[in-house]
Amino acid sequence: MGQKAQPAALPAELPQADTGRTLYFTMKRVLSLRASLIRAASWIVAAWSCLAFAAPAQEPAQIDGLSSSAEYIAGFVRYIHWQDEERLQAWNVCIVGSLPAEQDRAYADRLVRGKPFKVHRLDAEDPLGECQVLDLTAVDAGTARKLLARARHLPILAVGSGGAFCSAGGQICLHLADSPTNDRQKFEVNISAMREAALGVSARLLTLGTSRTASKDTP
Repeated sequence: MGQKAQPAALPAELPQADTGRTLYFTMKRVLSLRASLIRAASWIVAAWSCLAFAAPAQEPAQIDGLSSSAEYIAGFVRYIHWQDEERLQAWNVCIVGSLPAEQDRAYADRLVRGKPFKVHRLDAEDPLGECQVLDLTAVDAGTARKLLARARHLPILAVGSGGAFCSAGGQICLHLADSPTNDRQKFEVNISAMREAALGVSARLLTLGTSRTASKDTP
């Protein structure tokens, strides 16, 4: 009987050439996969960037000239100082006249020297003693003159519209309805009325707007 053929023994290790080819193709596949992942990540980032730029930005609330007086008043308080203001818990802004509700919301979450704003809606005959700011931008000239006469010599910053308001004794008159091209022309500071109310005014405010002294029309 012939001898049964024995299976060929496997080599203890692969030939060097085969091992090198295997490692080469393995590394090539890894590098190719890595490059694909990098390209995919780049495409994702680019796509998100495009979406971010393409998405329309949220439009700020559109406010008319009267509503924007709150933005100015909040800024004015930064440059005005009241005697014993450290005792105040909040800046009391008293509004007389029919201003829109956006006027009140414009003061929300604002702090000046660590104090928030508190808005009060008053009738023309209500007491003014608790007010630090009196917003008269929505009242007629006759009502404004009466309120300015009552507020005279009180530590109240009275803000109104038009040059006649400062001539009547108001501390700051806004010119928002006139749509001036120069921001400096959007308000005037009545220095004489500031002194009468014992209010300290920063020189910085005078450089942001224009200043004037009281005219012969002041009561």
